[in-house]
Amino acid sequence: MALWEASDRICGKRLKVTIPTLLPSLERHGRLKLDQANRALALGVSAATIDRLPVETKIAAAGGKRRQIGFYSAVRREVPIRTFNDWHDPPPGFCVTCHRIFIQ
Repeated sequence: MALWEASDRICGKRLKVTIPTLLPSLERHGRLKLDQANRALALGVSAATIDRLPVETKIAAAGGKRRQIGFYSAVRREVPIRTFNDWHDPPPGFCVTCHRIFIQ
């Protein structure tokens, strides 16, 4: 947790790469003290595990609320999205200036 906070809460993939540099720096400045076993665990942790560990801290930082499931779907149902299937007017390749020249 101290490594994640010291790195300004970066993602697991980036933190994984910075741990070998960050860990000795935190130990040198007295911010973190680890024994050999925990130091080896910190250096060998995976990016996915790093992303899973601070879940409770992230929830607390968001005011104790988890993201609402299905909220995005409700918004998406309300906002019409135009796809290429409904673009029939004007037809593909239509050019206003070309159309006027050939009609006159």
